[in-house]
Amino acid sequence: MSFSEKVRTGIPGLDSILSGGLREGMNVVLSGQPGSGKTTLGMQFLYYGAKDFDESGIFVTLSESPNSIKNNFMSYGWDIQNLIEQGKIIIIDARPFKMEEGFVALDESLYRGESLPFMHLTQLILSSIKRIGAKRLVIDSLSVLAMQYTNEFYVRQGLQGMVNALESQHCTSLLISETSEIQVPLDWYVTSGIILLHHIRREDTMERAIHVLKMRGIKHSEQILPIRISDSGMQVMHPRLIP
Repeated sequence: MSFSEKVRTGIPGLDSILSGGLREGMNVVLSGQPGSGKTTLGMQFLYYGAKDFDESGIFVTLSESPNSIKNNFMSYGWDIQNLIEQGKIIIIDARPFKMEEGFVALDESLYRGESLPFMHLTQLILSSIKRIGAKRLVIDSLSVLAMQYTNEFYVRQGLQGMVNALESQHCTSLLISETSEIQVPLDWYVTSGIILLHHIRREDTMERAIHVLKMRGIKHSEQILPIRISDSGMQVMHPRLIP
């Protein structure tokens, strides 16, 4: 990929507000409230990257099981299992708590005995990137990941190390996080892009919207634009398209 080429997101309407797409190797925070569409946007980025753009991808889950994730997106017609079998998508199960023999058990293998936070998970991601030549990554979510550690400065060091490692692999990443109403999240400081998803109550309905807050090196729209989630996935609605 040449410097001028962009990584197309696979989300209709999004590339046009990003001057054609993302830069290869960018680490972009995708932040929003519950129900705003973060996981859907992330999986759509991976699914169409693998299906239409021949770019393999990795989905790291810290909350839902891989089977739940695959089943949730069958309603959009996305056959994620088929892409997994083709070696185009990997789902990494990084949940700190998992079911063992019918009981909830703490999985300490990824989060204990580290010299730096996220180190074990970062190494697992890097080996998976090499295994399938991945060009796209989604982590869902940084908020759950950071909760495994107590020292915020320590967490920020670990996040910076993860971001640097991913950039060296030329892997374009969407790092999902929950919106903080109290303070600016740590992950906003160390990544090269921030996309906000809003879930707003308007009278008796909930409406979704998207806002590109920061995108280093890319000219982008600063408008807050509505988004729709239909049977085929997410779409950014530009003002002239809204009936």
